[in-house]
Amino acid sequence: MTERIDYQIEKYSFTEADEPSRLTHQWREVLDECRQLQAGAEERLRIALLNVDYVTSFELPFRLLLTRAPQLIAGLRDELQLSQKSATFNGKRFGCVYSLNTSLSEIPDEFQYRLSTRIRRVDPTGTMATPFQQIAKEVKAPRDRLKLALESGLQVTALDALFWFGIQRVAAEIQRLRKSGMRIATSETSVSDNITGTTRLVPVYRGENAEVKVG
Repeated sequence: MTERIDYQIEKYSFTEADEPSRLTHQWREVLDECRQLQAGAEERLRIALLNVDYVTSFELPFRLLLTRAPQLIAGLRDELQLSQKSATFNGKRFGCVYSLNTSLSEIPDEFQYRLSTRIRRVDPTGTMATPFQQIAKEVKAPRDRLKLALESGLQVTALDALFWFGIQRVAAEIQRLRKSGMRIATSETSVSDNITGTTRLVPVYRGENAEVKVG
């Protein structure tokens, strides 16, 4: 895939059940600043870390549309002297909370997130959001969703995996599928979205034994 995929986001609500109004306001200001600056991935993360009381490893990909959040965190850890603690997300996922504050005792240990979206996918090959949405309705487990999409001939970007399959670290899931024997080709494609206001390259994956489908 060499031409650009546009994600026209008409609704994007990512919320935490007990989020303080202070954090909601901070995140709103962060996203506004990121759009105004058309900030790249590392800069979006830096802006968030400098302006939000704390961030979680679960929310970063969804809030900032980051496809390589762990690597970006590692790159900024020493520069910003981050503190961290373990946390549980949605009752079963484990990860970390990051903050510039040295004391994290008042930060919760458990978080409950919910994502609600309405996104138009404009792809020069003709692949819209519909097949991704259908897979998400039919299959529960994120990795199984990804596997079915690749077997069905869909070319899946890191943002497709994030938006419709709930996969934050698609490269790790691709590696697991490859170890199970699935042949998957990797390339890059240009994408744009109106949350970050940026155009950039992201990974795109294709099952090598599948026929390319559109729809």
